[in-house]
Amino acid sequence: MVATQAALFEMQKLIEPSTARLGVFDDNRSKAIHRWYPFIEGYSADLVEAALIDVGGKDVHVLDPFGGSGTTALTASALGFDCSFCEVNPYLAWVAEVKVNVARAAAESPDLGLLGDLAAVLDAGGKFGAPPGDHPLLDVDAHRHFFPRGVASRILGLLAWIDANLTAPLDDLARLAVTTSLIPASNMVRRTDLRKRHTGDAPPAHLESTVASQLRMIQADVIEAAPKLGGCAVRVAADARTLTPQPHPFTTIVTSPPYLNGTNYCRNTKLELFSLGLLEEAELAELRVRSITAGINNVSKRRAAPTLTDDVEQVAQQLDSVAYDRRIPALVRLYFSDMQVVFERVRSASALGAAWLLDIGDSRFAGVSVPTPELLVSVASSVGWRLETTRTLRERKSYDGTPLTQVLLSLRAA
Repeated sequence: MVATQAALFEMQKLIEPSTARLGVFDDNRSKAIHRWYPFIEGYSADLVEAALIDVGGKDVHVLDPFGGSGTTALTASALGFDCSFCEVNPYLAWVAEVKVNVARAAAESPDLGLLGDLAAVLDAGGKFGAPPGDHPLLDVDAHRHFFPRGVASRILGLLAWIDANLTAPLDDLARLAVTTSLIPASNMVRRTDLRKRHTGDAPPAHLESTVASQLRMIQADVIEAAPKLGGCAVRVAADARTLTPQPHPFTTIVTSPPYLNGTNYCRNTKLELFSLGLLEEAELAELRVRSITAGINNVSKRRAAPTLTDDVEQVAQQLDSVAYDRRIPALVRLYFSDMQVVFERVRSASALGAAWLLDIGDSRFAGVSVPTPELLVSVASSVGWRLETTRTLRERKSYDGTPLTQVLLSLRAA
């Protein structure tokens, strides 16, 4: 990065105690509807709320180019705003729509009590065997052993019962209760990545009891919070790199893009994707190719050659000589090239003066620091975004103990 821009970035850093919790999903776990799907890569609803309250006004058009499980969309809806979003993962996109659009509809449903009735049946020992036939979840469980014996069949039996006996909007709420119970009832744990339980981990939870608890929580949250939702969630693209101008230019963008940290964001939701029949195991690779290159497994020869910038290339060349995996420097080049396209596409769909609040942290590979926020500012400025402020959210540490910083970037469409 040129010295003047790096100096400007450092001068604009602000450390505010009030932002200390805004970079993590943890506080969302106690918030109605947000807690339906505890997305480990998610960020704070309070951050979104603060951004949208500051904007105000009638002509607010909100966008989250990395919609995830709907934190931005749900918070915007609670404030009365519609929210457009992009999300490449079909399960996460579905979760976002359920938490906003389906929840709003369910608040007016006279049959909401059916969720409690199903919970009572499950608590009383009710089990539903899967109907005969092939299914992606059964296929993958047969050789991966994701679940204790018989659990995958019971999952599919419960989903089949929901399909046959519940109608919109309650059917999607019940499906969400099932899919959010998959990991607790499986042989897997979700930490940074989805992985097998170890001896010291808690054993798998009882499937039906877990689903019953989720159903009751969802029913209670619909009664309490859904009537207050005033806006809709609208998925305008899967990949933010394909976003096109909309009838109403966006005025406010709030997001947390994938971190450059090697996490496989697609693999973390594979059980949910398989259970709803949204993907088969062989299709995960294609989903990774359609995603922002944030992890080593996203690096593929099928990717187009990256657009290289001097600032990014300076860091990538350091990694060329020391990285333990040749995909690491390729990852860095592809990540910032992908993000430059996102910045360009969002700028083309945004109004002059649009505000963008972006939550991101820096990274480190093979002893080389990657100043992700500064490099994002550099590529964003090349396509029409201007940095206004940088706020430090929290300090972290890399695996080798090097300090890492998570920040909020405030950008403006120039």
